[in-house]
Amino acid sequence: MTRTANPWTVDTRTIVLAAIFGAMVIALQVVGLGSIPVPNVSGAMTTLLIPVILGAIIGGPLVGMFAGLIMGVIYLILPATAAFGPITLIVPRLVFALVAWAVYGALKRSTNNTVISGAVAGATGALTNTVTAVGIAILLGQVPVEVIPAILPQALIELIGCAVIVPIIVVAVETSLRARAR
Repeated sequence: MTRTANPWTVDTRTIVLAAIFGAMVIALQVVGLGSIPVPNVSGAMTTLLIPVILGAIIGGPLVGMFAGLIMGVIYLILPATAAFGPITLIVPRLVFALVAWAVYGALKRSTNNTVISGAVAGATGALTNTVTAVGIAILLGQVPVEVIPAILPQALIELIGCAVIVPIIVVAVETSLRARAR
């Protein structure tokens, strides 16, 4: 959905969209909707994935990565997650934004179907977040490998949530942009 030929170009549009999606991440966390309590090891599932994935799809990789950086910094500040450190909390948020952007772009070019592209990008973005965050935490010895079964229900809920919500919003944005262009 990015307009520039080079998605790595920083222009006014990219800066504005990065600010908007970064603000969405902050707003969700501040109003208490960023983490929804669930009975598992982490204690909560995140909705902050949604603006990061949407930022990557709508604004490009830099917008998604900026929103992901904001998400990671929020987790770095929160007492419940701060002990994991920046490698575990920030790197996965940058990676899943890139994955969501790449998956959406590839599928959109090959299928020209916004719903399928958005759903798969949302699902793979959420899955990438979980796999990279948990994988890094295991590799760094922050959690034991036995934690994986306890995290699976949360990961599945986040994956399904992103696969449903992301395409709905992407279709609405595309429709709005098309109507505006007329």
